[in-house]
Amino acid sequence: MKRALLFCLIFVVLVTPVAVMAQGPGEGAPVIEGNFGGSANIGTFNPLRCDNTTCSRVWQLMFPTVIGASLETQYYARVGEDATVAGALATDWTISEDGLTYTFTLRDDAVWGDGTPITATDVKFAFEAIKSGQAETQLYTGTTDWSEGNPNGIKEVNIIDDHTVEMVFGASVCSALGLAGFPVVPAHVFGYDGSAEFDFTALIDAEFDLAPSVTSGFFKFGAFAPGESIGIVADTEYFEGSPLVGGFIYRDVPDQTVQVEQFLAGETNLIDGPAVGRRADLRADANVQVYSFPGNAWDYVGLNLADPENPQPGLDEAGNPIDQGFHPIFGDVRVRRALQNGINVPDIVQGAVFGEGEQMPSAMIQNSWAYDTELAAIPFDQDAARALLDEAGWVASGDPLVDGGDGQRTCDGCLYAEAGAPLEFNLQTNQGNTRREAAVVLIQDQLAQLGVKVNVEPIDFDTLLDVINSQTYDAFLIGWRNGFPDDPDQQQLFGSASDDPVQGLSNSSSYHNPELNDLMAQANSVPGCAPEDRAAIYHQIQQIMQDDQPYLFLYTVNGMYAARTDVEGFDPRPNGIFNQVQTWVIAAE
Repeated sequence: MKRALLFCLIFVVLVTPVAVMAQGPGEGAPVIEGNFGGSANIGTFNPLRCDNTTCSRVWQLMFPTVIGASLETQYYARVGEDATVAGALATDWTISEDGLTYTFTLRDDAVWGDGTPITATDVKFAFEAIKSGQAETQLYTGTTDWSEGNPNGIKEVNIIDDHTVEMVFGASVCSALGLAGFPVVPAHVFGYDGSAEFDFTALIDAEFDLAPSVTSGFFKFGAFAPGESIGIVADTEYFEGSPLVGGFIYRDVPDQTVQVEQFLAGETNLIDGPAVGRRADLRADANVQVYSFPGNAWDYVGLNLADPENPQPGLDEAGNPIDQGFHPIFGDVRVRRALQNGINVPDIVQGAVFGEGEQMPSAMIQNSWAYDTELAAIPFDQDAARALLDEAGWVASGDPLVDGGDGQRTCDGCLYAEAGAPLEFNLQTNQGNTRREAAVVLIQDQLAQLGVKVNVEPIDFDTLLDVINSQTYDAFLIGWRNGFPDDPDQQQLFGSASDDPVQGLSNSSSYHNPELNDLMAQANSVPGCAPEDRAAIYHQIQQIMQDDQPYLFLYTVNGMYAARTDVEGFDPRPNGIFNQVQTWVIAAE
């Protein structure tokens, strides 16, 4: 009954104009955003059990994390360092001389919505719940591997006093702050007594999952109508201050097209990452304020460098390299570089991404603090591509694949294919992603000019992942999305230890470079972990990656946030659509 009443109150706020003058805490109209991810299968609002983007969107407005991030520097920051750090507990931290122990000082003014102080016990409870695995958590932060087998993970959390907590790591790594930035929930609600025998299955299907009664954020739980909307309301008692808006409504929409149409019609007033093909419409609307920035999402062509007929792990149990054979085409770096030269990435950005992207020179996104601004992208150069293919023993012969292009190339002295074998491969992507489907067709046409036959195959996303993990493919076009704050450590993607078709690890290209392995480990263990000290090493890594071309590097997709002009105070930053949300005012219609 209370949930229904709260939902009705939110609805009244939504449809009733609210005067802007003398607007008090929580008295304004709500922020309304379309959610094409859908809420029917949200599962939980508990951040320790959240495993999808919908619940992640909502919990971040209701629960704190141990460590915050500055939207100005785009890096981890202490509470109080700048005004963009919100919803975090750590005011300071120190690192032991061996780099294994981090000691965090927690703010002493933080309280839960029921008045209970937030203490180190809440931090320890969250850690133990996640590590236990009993809560069936996947922790949708993208930053944490809590498995016992992870040598770099957090091994233990110790309470020093109510506002001091110690975290002990298995290795001295600069990704430690990312691992420590997990969310916190009220331990007392679950009856946590600090006992090592505590049963964390109590979190599963608890009432807290879909109606969290005690939170600590600018908003608190309001109402949930599965398949329709999620409503959270302004917490006027929040210790950091109440927002002026009345709440936040996350309304289900069927797809991105409807999301944009509802926004342009004024049915919603906030949009995150609109479809690239509709962004010009938003910019042209006088009732819309737009903020664009270099995005975290990036597409690439992954190449199988090993023998796809006999997939093998990169290393044996002792850490020694295993002979994986070579892909008949992509085993030769000259071919990989030729293909990169033969792809007109700027044309793909225009044709498939509607100009809403930037070409990547290497495996590092442009908004990363580790990005090398001096490294130029490999240019579109068909003559250079032809010279490399000729040198690699792939010669043009027969009828051109396209008018004015080279004839079909075949092996005549190539390294790993049989004599006379055609230069032909399958390029797969996930069916239904219009951007990627357009990109693979453009790549197919561009490489045909060089006498390279590309067989395009869009397939179901889950099926594609199975093929990639099994390492039985030729090439695929898919993407990654970097977390925030950005962690440039890419050992998971390109390290030799991450190549295993049985476990389905992320180095599915079977790329191995001992020098790169050493540099990646070095960059992630720099004493003090200052970004400026690590960046020079990452610049070396980017050059090696460009030289070796384990991927064909394509583009990042720009981010975009937009709000209706009646959302006064809208002042986002990259990765920070809700920057200073407590000051927003929804103007009267």
